[in-house]
Amino acid sequence: MRFTFLLISILLTLSHHQISAQSTPNYRINGIVLDESGEPLMATILIHELGTGTSANLDGQFTLKNLRPGNYHLHVSHLGYKSLTETVIIENSDINLKWQMEPSAITLQSLTIEANPFKNGPVEQSQTIDVIDRDFIERNNSGTFSNALEKLPGISTINTGVGISKPVIRGMSSNRIQVNDRGIKQEGQQWGADHGLEIDPFDVDRVEIVKGPASLIYGSDGMSGVINISPAPLPINGNINGHLINSYQTNNNMRSHSAMVEGNQNGFIFKGRLTFQDYQDYRVPADEYTYAGFVLPVYENRLKNTAGKERHFSIMTGIRKNWGKSTLTVSRFGQQAGIFTGAVGIPNSYNLQHNGDYSNIELPNQDNSHLKVISNTTIQLGKNWLEMDLAYQRNERLEKSLPHAHGINSSDQGNLALALYLNTYTANFRYNRQINNKQQAIIGFQSSIMDNQFGGFEFLLPKFQSKSAGLFYFHEYRLLDNFIINAGLRMDIAKHQIDAHSQPVYSSAGEPTGNEVLRNPDIDRNYANMSGSTGLSWIISNKSNIKFNLGSSYRIPSPIELSTNGIHHGNFRHELGNSSLKSERSFQGDLNFTYSKHNLLIGFSPYLAYYLGYIYLSPTAKFSTLPGAGTLWEYRQNNAIFSGGEAKIHWAITPELQTNLVAEYVYSHNLDTNLPLPLTPPASVLAGVEWALPYKKTWLPNSNFFMEYRQVAAQNRVDRNERVTKGYGLLEAGIGTEFTLGQQILKFRISGKNLLNAYYFNHMSRYRLLNLPEQGRNINISLKIPFEIKNP
Repeated sequence: MRFTFLLISILLTLSHHQISAQSTPNYRINGIVLDESGEPLMATILIHELGTGTSANLDGQFTLKNLRPGNYHLHVSHLGYKSLTETVIIENSDINLKWQMEPSAITLQSLTIEANPFKNGPVEQSQTIDVIDRDFIERNNSGTFSNALEKLPGISTINTGVGISKPVIRGMSSNRIQVNDRGIKQEGQQWGADHGLEIDPFDVDRVEIVKGPASLIYGSDGMSGVINISPAPLPINGNINGHLINSYQTNNNMRSHSAMVEGNQNGFIFKGRLTFQDYQDYRVPADEYTYAGFVLPVYENRLKNTAGKERHFSIMTGIRKNWGKSTLTVSRFGQQAGIFTGAVGIPNSYNLQHNGDYSNIELPNQDNSHLKVISNTTIQLGKNWLEMDLAYQRNERLEKSLPHAHGINSSDQGNLALALYLNTYTANFRYNRQINNKQQAIIGFQSSIMDNQFGGFEFLLPKFQSKSAGLFYFHEYRLLDNFIINAGLRMDIAKHQIDAHSQPVYSSAGEPTGNEVLRNPDIDRNYANMSGSTGLSWIISNKSNIKFNLGSSYRIPSPIELSTNGIHHGNFRHELGNSSLKSERSFQGDLNFTYSKHNLLIGFSPYLAYYLGYIYLSPTAKFSTLPGAGTLWEYRQNNAIFSGGEAKIHWAITPELQTNLVAEYVYSHNLDTNLPLPLTPPASVLAGVEWALPYKKTWLPNSNFFMEYRQVAAQNRVDRNERVTKGYGLLEAGIGTEFTLGQQILKFRISGKNLLNAYYFNHMSRYRLLNLPEQGRNINISLKIPFEIKNP
């Protein structure tokens, strides 16, 4: 009912603005785009608020028509040049503009930044933001969205096999980083390390990673960073196009097929996508592993029951007019994946044998689905803009296993060991006000309601309902032409209502005794907190820029941290919550220095964060008393320090030959135990080279070759009872090209990961706890077929 009421309110508002727009005068923005020497450029010009734009003609000239009086943020981009952003204020006449773009051989500098709340340029905003586009994601696709981000400095992943992964920013994950899809926080993946991001990697057009404190704008879960998944610009009016993508990975015989079509007919916009992925048990460079002192076989180098399949669809429709835009997106991500047989119960040589079908998804397994209904609306109010995001999410997670593996002879739940059903309702509002040429402000409101139910013969997390609301104000002031400052305050309230739960007790023979044990008590907690931040950007010259941010934010303990008490089989451990946990408070500082010219980019980003009451899951020296469980891990709370930094160098030796070097380091320290915090990613260095093959005017245009090598240091700084991990090196290379078949353009790419078939352990991998190495050599072959149905 709440969601329906909000949708009706939006429709009434849109109707009012559509009627009033008929009597509002319309104006134009005329302009010309030139290079440094004054030659015209056929650049792309987009209006952020309307999600549409145009391209300059052969003379570099463009016109944006039918614009109402108001404030607009224009993004200008052209391959081979640094992007530009300008705020334009239309009052009672047409606007005439002239831009000169600075050349850059570094491709990513042509991408604009929109994650900045004020939508201004990359040097004006004060936060450290990395931007990647669809080409980057397609080149680095490993089957999951999270793994495609690992090439960026400060980003790593927590993996469970090859089909499940979740992102880590500067050593933090789950509820300390926020993943937004079309402005809505993705819910469900915070329940554990084996709960990956349920996002189709083929359905991502643009990603912006905000590193450092971002809680003020995005909420308390943005304490360490935010990953914004943004839709592509709306199609040009009268255009209908799409593409087909097919890929194959040799290691686990993964077959991926994705089809997309989108269009714009007189302001009516639509987009649809359908994706299928199927994969078999994956291969490792080992024929045995050691667990609990026993040497166990890995038959034919394949981990039994790690096959899976994914099905995804998304449909978007909406309207784009001169008063704004409104879209409605419905998507569903479904995944069925096996859980390695040795993860539940006691592994032995017999149950590790294959049955000859490497595609079979046996017990134990997980069946996940994530349904999202998202409404995004931008409306012009006077000269300013109101943004509204409404959403409903339904996350279902089913874990299936044989009851006897859990010390139970039979169950009326059948093989359903655990079920989690999470419903989430979200409403976000932001009013963007351009005060004058020097000042901008944002007033925002965010709210959510989460309701969790559970089932199955096992227990991990009780029923709960969580409500939260936040109000913030953010202000930016251009003190000088080259010196911009910002500051803001935020107030949040939240409430957790968690039900008590008692679980049946079974005898040693697996029969119910008729007794029950209390697994968690009733918990009713209220929270209220204030947070604030300030930042600056000093544009020293047109080549160098310094940014600095200070912030104090908070995070309330999640229901799983307060009340979990059960075996998390995907993590191979018994996890125990703590109902006395208090809110975390952090004090963070973040510095970013960038030097950039047309063929060189140097960046350095150190950071320091002090946490009061940092909540973390720590291994103990105890074994769980529950059947089939391993060690006991407990949620604890201590004061802690996180620090480190990222450095990157991108050098275009020639326009065709480019090199890059990325280094990252995370340091964590528990101030109460005087030990490192668990699961801290090790330091790493990634070096790469890319060569655009000199076949520009032959039958193989736009061909390129790349090679990268990552060296990961040993992780010897570990918490008590946590294992150390040895260092390792990985080699990756690939080649891509375009060719035509008749009139059809085809884009072909072949690449290989872990080409040396290295035997190594990823410190952030869940299977490391079983002494299982990571995936061996993997060759990825992909073919993309773009098509056009209608051209204006």
